[in-house]
Amino acid sequence: MTEDGHLYRRIALLEHQVRLLSDRLGVPCPTFGSDVGATPAGQLEGGVPSEVVALARSGNAIAAIKLFRELTGAGLREAKEVVDSL
Repeated sequence: MTEDGHLYRRIALLEHQVRLLSDRLGVPCPTFGSDVGATPAGQLEGGVPSEVVALARSGNAIAAIKLFRELTGAGLREAKEVVDSL
């Protein structure tokens, strides 16, 4: 994976964490991605890789969590929160 790919995935994870904090604190969440251009290939508008979404929606949460961790470098807790939110 290229350095840009790692950066996009890290940004996606950080955006998700901001959304989680925003929800918990009841503060409006900023809209991400509107100023930065197109969404990278293989990702949805929420910043979650489409492969992870497909696994989660097919009922394979464990594989989705594992893949999200591999792609983003996220910890188990963060990956589970992302997959559970799909």
